[in-house]
Amino acid sequence: MTNLVFGVGIGLFLIFVLWALALFVFIITLRVERKIGAIAILIVSICTVILIALPRASEKSVSTEKKTYDHLFIWRILLLTLLILSSIIGLIGYVKFAITDSVRPIRITNWIF
Repeated sequence: MTNLVFGVGIGLFLIFVLWALALFVFIITLRVERKIGAIAILIVSICTVILIALPRASEKSVSTEKKTYDHLFIWRILLLTLLILSSIIGLIGYVKFAITDSVRPIRITNWIF
C-alpha cells in the first residue's frame, strides 16, 4: 500500500519539488546571465517524463472493508477558510496601504552648477 497525502502519491510531490528547484535555478541564472537554467529545465522535463512513464504503484485500488472517518474534517475546513480569508484581507490591506501609497515629488529649489 502506498502512502498518500491528500489523495496523491509521493511521486507527484517529488515532481513538484523538482520543478520548483528547476524554476528557482532558472530565475537565479537569469540574474547571473548564464545558460544553466535552460539545462535545468531540460533535465527536469526528462525526469518528469520518466517518473510519469514508469509508475511504481499498482493502478488497481485495494478495497478495504473497514472505512475510516476523519472526525476533524469540519475543523480543518474552518481553519482553511479562516486562513484564506485572512490572506485575502491581508493582501487587500497591503495593496491599499503599501502599494497605492502616493509619493509626492519634492521640488528642487537650488541648483548647484
